[in-house]
Amino acid sequence: MIEKLIENWLDSASERSYQPVFVQILTAQGYRVVHSTRHTGLEFGKDVYAIAPDGSGCVFQLKGNPGGRMGLCEFRRDIQPQLIQLISQPVVFPGFPSDSHKSYLVSNGFFEEEVQRAVDDLNRGRYLSNISLISRGDLIRWCQDLGTSLWPSELDDVRLLLELYLTNPNDVLPTKKLSSLIQKVLKLNSFSNNISSKSEFYRVVTSSALLIGIVTSCFLEIENHFAVVSAWILLAVSIIAAGEKHGFELKGVAIETLILAEKAAGDALVGLWHEVKDRRHLVEGDGLTDNEIYGWRLTILLGLLSCLAIMDEKNHYLDDQNREILTQWLLKRQKDKYLWGEGAVANIVPWLIWRRKHDPTSKVDEDILSLVFTLIARNQPNSNSCLVNPYYSFDEVLRFKNNLDKASTISRESFNGSSYTLEPLFHLLVRTNLKQHCKMLWPDFTKISHRCSLPDNPWEYCTYKFDSGIDISKVYPSTYMWSDLKAEALKSKKDLIPEQLALRPWLLALWWQVAPYRYNTEASKSFIEGYMHEWGV
Repeated sequence: MIEKLIENWLDSASERSYQPVFVQILTAQGYRVVHSTRHTGLEFGKDVYAIAPDGSGCVFQLKGNPGGRMGLCEFRRDIQPQLIQLISQPVVFPGFPSDSHKSYLVSNGFFEEEVQRAVDDLNRGRYLSNISLISRGDLIRWCQDLGTSLWPSELDDVRLLLELYLTNPNDVLPTKKLSSLIQKVLKLNSFSNNISSKSEFYRVVTSSALLIGIVTSCFLEIENHFAVVSAWILLAVSIIAAGEKHGFELKGVAIETLILAEKAAGDALVGLWHEVKDRRHLVEGDGLTDNEIYGWRLTILLGLLSCLAIMDEKNHYLDDQNREILTQWLLKRQKDKYLWGEGAVANIVPWLIWRRKHDPTSKVDEDILSLVFTLIARNQPNSNSCLVNPYYSFDEVLRFKNNLDKASTISRESFNGSSYTLEPLFHLLVRTNLKQHCKMLWPDFTKISHRCSLPDNPWEYCTYKFDSGIDISKVYPSTYMWSDLKAEALKSKKDLIPEQLALRPWLLALWWQVAPYRYNTEASKSFIEGYMHEWGV
């Protein structure tokens, strides 16, 4: 069944959608990928630049020919001019060997014999490089060799895998289903046995990356950037969790796969930004009905694009012009954002903290104050307009609001007098040093129970759902020393967030976009320390 799924995927995939899997295959074979094009105006002309295990430079030109055969006419017309340029000119790219390189033409279809002969004729010429062909059969064999046999094989899991592969690409990513499969591949359930060897660890990491690449291909085809970002972020944090759980330092294939997952997420964010930048407005479909969704969409974009800006500061995903336009877009007040539930706080916080670093005015402090005030007012013990906790998605809230889900547990749960996100937000307000405003809000702040769910093991923070942990409820006293409150807002516990995640504040904030209930007090402090360094010190 798994083999048939891979063949079906490869026979329907375009160049764009099988490229992430091909890059992962190279990494698993010991190549170091230095460039993988985004298929935008920023690309360098060829799809993948990599350095082979023997140190030689390799350039791969990918072509999409799903389920078909590349004929001589197509080769002469569309491909041969590019190949001649590839084999006749030296490759100039940072970190790539400049003296010589190997050239490859890759297709997810087959090459007619006439094409193979034409390539052989080119190789007889006096060029800097020869061309090697990689076809559908090679790709299928490599996928099978690199760990697809490690995918869950129970009947229910195969059915789940097929459901993921056949998901409507216009929908949001079915994260819960995908997480369930990834956790089984990486053995991240608390009842699973630990992985005993480094080679097995590398194999399951590779296998999970192939799974993500194949599952996301349908979303990538129609440029559903949010779904693609969510999938690769899920993989990245899962790799960190697996390293922590099984006791392996992230090196070799593991760290390369983590970097590739981050890069795939970053490339999808760049694609999202280009789409947003070129739009006159953010309305989708009919303007009257889109009113229900518009505020949620804007709030999601604030979170995702703030994370892109933070990533760009470290890894330079954008050119200078796009970086400036994105900065100006994020500096706007964005009054149409929608606080539909506490889950929206995880979208808004990265945006507020990014602005706190880049906006010297008091506007962002005012926005933090406004958000804290709203949450305190709405979640009072006797409130009739409480925000639902972050374990409920916007879709669930919207369906409940419009009486489309009679079985919703929202109607049977009370949110009065408690909050999962108010404490870390109040600590942000304390960092602004607005002492009098904090004093004014304190009496109502102490009426609310501040909840937080913590797993038994730090690595479980990187899982979509952990199996065991504790639910903490904290109530502040009616009087509190300002110095103690400020010390509490600044001091963090280093052992609650995995080190590899804390070292990547952009990844931590992106994880909140996928699992908003992972935004808590200690995660907020870790993000600020990793990104801001000195706010409130």
